[in-house]
Amino acid sequence: MQINPPATVLIEPRDYRSFCFRGEGRANFVISARHRVSGVRIVWRFAKARKSGLMTVKARSELVNSYMERIVAPFFSDQYLVDMNIVEFDTVDVHQLAKIPSLPANQKIEKFEDLFELPDEYSFFPLNTFQRVHGSVIVTNPKRLTSLQMLDATQLPMTVMDSGHSSTITVEIKPKQGFFQRHPNVDVPHCNNCILQIEKSCGQSHFSEMYDFCPLDLFSGNYCRMQKAIHSLFLVPHRNLRIFVDGNQVHSDEKPLEEKMISEILFPRHDATSEDLISALCLALSGNHSKKKFRLRNSSVLGQILRAQKVDEIGIIQAHAIYETMDNHVKTSLLDKSALTRAGLELILEQSSHENEELLQQLRRYFLAATMKDCSIMISLRRLNSANISNSRREDVVRLPNGLLFAFSIKIVDLDPKTAKNLVNSHARFMSGIKIIRLDQENVENERNFKPCI
Repeated sequence: MQINPPATVLIEPRDYRSFCFRGEGRANFVISARHRVSGVRIVWRFAKARKSGLMTVKARSELVNSYMERIVAPFFSDQYLVDMNIVEFDTVDVHQLAKIPSLPANQKIEKFEDLFELPDEYSFFPLNTFQRVHGSVIVTNPKRLTSLQMLDATQLPMTVMDSGHSSTITVEIKPKQGFFQRHPNVDVPHCNNCILQIEKSCGQSHFSEMYDFCPLDLFSGNYCRMQKAIHSLFLVPHRNLRIFVDGNQVHSDEKPLEEKMISEILFPRHDATSEDLISALCLALSGNHSKKKFRLRNSSVLGQILRAQKVDEIGIIQAHAIYETMDNHVKTSLLDKSALTRAGLELILEQSSHENEELLQQLRRYFLAATMKDCSIMISLRRLNSANISNSRREDVVRLPNGLLFAFSIKIVDLDPKTAKNLVNSHARFMSGIKIIRLDQENVENERNFKPCI
């Protein structure tokens, strides 16, 4: 007997309040709202067309959800994964919601009806996208589109009673590739992330300054190196760090705080400092509850991400070389974001005795690892006092060397499938970064002396 999948829930935006823009990536717009009755704050991820930068009716919700369940979830403990639901919206409602990304950061729209007062030009889903001409026939787009709905990771429910009324501080970190990978004919002492950052800063001029963040420090399991890595992101976030206080973004590359203001904004009652927060992040991310016997534990969020990243055994240069040897029909298939899900995790990880099939398997493992290398960690923390520590779950609390206590909750987000398009684009930037480093090494007089990772 065939069992039909459950019907997708149609969202009525008028049931929500306090709408705001949570962020934008290459593939999605993220909009947050609080349910009028339950008070639960959620986010909706709307698919984005890369060429136009607008929202698209070609949502990939089912694809991403299936990829998460079949390919990604087996690598991680349930506590680190965000429950997702596929929901539907009327496109006329999406037109209104798509005005929110045009608003200033942290601006809240209290009621859905208030969006109607904003100009239509604000919308990233204009009304003229509802129809398109195909030949001489006008094709009407679907009246509904899908989105992924999940809890807002900046408002995760904590496992403690907060008698001190402390704010929830959420730090979003993109940890990047946490291990050094050697590549054929590449002898520069820099990790993948630092090579790409050098290319961004010197080649594309995306950023006015380099940062000192190196993922090898973050994943090192060494307390001082982890502190250094996170502190460098606090100073120069680039696109690897954002900080929220009670859901409001307060520090990011787009609008960074001066160093002296970070503690003031995060802890206005002066009951802790930004350095205390960094220490708490080191402990929570590495799976330690105190500084005693500090190391990167396999069960930690960074430990599990690192294990997943290491399914890639070839690296970007070999992956690109293998891809270039493939027949055109295979190359085309590797542009399909659903290809890994259809193959299944067991097949992807399986070693093949047939040379051509094993090369294809290596590429599949590279694409899987690429997802893990580009994910984000959302860690929400709340300062505790001794009065409410007894109400908490001990595994969700860290104690700093100075005695301060922080409760925390961690989720991994942005686990979208990668394809050969990502490989081709990244490879070009990677080789450009290596060229910049080599020219710098040869030009002694004007050497910029990029800090080596090893």
